[in-house]
Amino acid sequence: MPNSPVPITMGSPRFMTRETDSFRVTEAWFPPGAILDPHTHDRPVLAMMLRGGFQTKFAAQRLECDAGYAWTEPNAEKHSNYVGRSGAHVLVIQPDPTREELVEPLGELLDGVHLLRHPALLCAAPGILAELHAPDNTSPLAIEAHACSALSDGVRLRLRDRARPRLPAWLRCVQELLHDEWRQAPTLSFVAGVAGVHPCHLAHTFREQLGESMGTYVRRLRVAWAIAELTATDLPISQIAHAAGFCDQSHFTRQCVRLTGVTPAAYRALVRRGQKAS
Repeated sequence: MPNSPVPITMGSPRFMTRETDSFRVTEAWFPPGAILDPHTHDRPVLAMMLRGGFQTKFAAQRLECDAGYAWTEPNAEKHSNYVGRSGAHVLVIQPDPTREELVEPLGELLDGVHLLRHPALLCAAPGILAELHAPDNTSPLAIEAHACSALSDGVRLRLRDRARPRLPAWLRCVQELLHDEWRQAPTLSFVAGVAGVHPCHLAHTFREQLGESMGTYVRRLRVAWAIAELTATDLPISQIAHAAGFCDQSHFTRQCVRLTGVTPAAYRALVRRGQKAS
C-alpha cells in the first residue's frame, strides 16, 4: 500500500496531464475491472466521469462515480477505486494547495467528499479537453479559466444544497430517473405520475431545487454523454447525435454550442489534432 501520495494517474495506462501556475488537469483512462489499492493524492480533486465509471471507497463512505457525475476528494484523503466493466474515462482538476488565495474560497467544495449530480459541471469538460489535446501559448490561461468556472459552479451547487432542505424523496427519484432515461426524455406527465405529484408542482420544484428546468437538465446530460463519445469513438457526429436523443445533428450542434461554447465538429477536430501530435 502506498505510504506517500501517488499521481492521479496511478493504474492508468493512458493519460494526458497539463500544469499551469494554479492547476494540474488530467485526462485519464482506466481499464475495466482495475482495482486501485488504498492511496492518497498530494492535491485536492474535482473529478468528472466522462464515460464508464468506478466505485470509490473512503473510510466512512462509498461513492458510485458513474458517467455524468462529478465528485470531490480532499487533499490527502485515503481511498481506493474499483473500476467497472466498461472502464473509466475521467477528467480531473487539481488546484495547487499552496495557493491559499485560490483554495480558501473553495473550501466548501474541496474540504469534503461530495458527489455532485448536476450535469452543468460536465459541460465544462470540452473546453479543458480541447486545450489538453491542442495546446497553444494561450492554453494555460484558457485551462485556468475553465477550471475556475467548473470549481465555482461546484461551490455554488454545494452552497445551494446547504441552504435548502434535503431534496424530497420524490424529487431524488425524479433526478435518478432522468439520469437513467435521458435518451428517451420522458414527458412531464409521465415523470409526475411516477413521482406522485402534480406536473405543475414538479416543474416548479425541480427548477427551484436544481436551478434549471427539467428540459435543460436532460439536454446537459445528453451533451455530456455525446462529448465523451466524440472523444472516445470515431462514430459520425450525426450517429452520436441520434444515439444521444437529439432529433438531428443540427439540434445537437446548437445545444452543444449553447451549453459548452464549442461545436461538436470543432471539438472533435481539436482532439484529433492533439492525438496525432502526441
